[in-house]
Amino acid sequence: MGAGAGELGTAGGAAGGGLGVDWLGQSGFRYLLPGGPTVCVDPYLSHASSRARSRPRLIPVPVAPTQLEAAIVVITHDHVDHFDEITLRPLADDPTRVFVGPSSCREHWLAMGLPAERFLRLDRGASLDLGGVRLTATHAEHGSGDHHDAIGVVIEAGGFRVYQVGDSEYVDAVVADATDLRPDLLTLPINGRMGNMDHDQAAALTAVVAPRVVVPNHYGLFADNTADPMAFVDACRERGVGARVVLMQVGQRFTLGPAAETGGGGRP
Repeated sequence: MGAGAGELGTAGGAAGGGLGVDWLGQSGFRYLLPGGPTVCVDPYLSHASSRARSRPRLIPVPVAPTQLEAAIVVITHDHVDHFDEITLRPLADDPTRVFVGPSSCREHWLAMGLPAERFLRLDRGASLDLGGVRLTATHAEHGSGDHHDAIGVVIEAGGFRVYQVGDSEYVDAVVADATDLRPDLLTLPINGRMGNMDHDQAAALTAVVAPRVVVPNHYGLFADNTADPMAFVDACRERGVGARVVLMQVGQRFTLGPAAETGGGGRP
């Protein structure tokens, strides 16, 4: 399903009780979960990184923050292409929206002068139940200045489980949290630099996680920090990964049906 900025802004819903997935670029995703609130993770909808250094976006901002519909916004760590003040301030204008992330991100939120009660702490190993969706923080190995509390997140609602690895290297602690998680959908970085796993390590983690569908991310936004997603596709094939690999386009929605409709992989 194609979507322009206006369509991306409107959450809508996935047909037939499916899971709707919008890729916002980099590690930004929005998940339209049947029976639960819409969850957005790591939206980077500005040129903030370009202002800090000569680093222009390779693709336009897909939707203005003021047009993005999401009941819950999860921030996995305190880097500008994940915790983006220019994106988060207008999102915070909706008093019903809830923000979630590790302690370092909550500290940044408070430093912005935003209300403490609007940002819920979610550190590694903890879970939150919010309006019909369960969020569980997993280990992500990715430093942010003096902070080392980056998280991945498992999102569960409406019979679906999503595991977004977040920015991370391939280390034992990540593998331990991910082993046999068997989500319906896995999203993970493949850029292989700046503290992230490369395409082959991402394929190895995919084999460990055993999802129904895997979507690579963290490429295509900055010229100095991208990767060829086909290398990930090839690595998955070489490792005998059984998951379906989906290469998403920013501005298009992917819909995943219930497990009984698609078969293979996923949770028992």
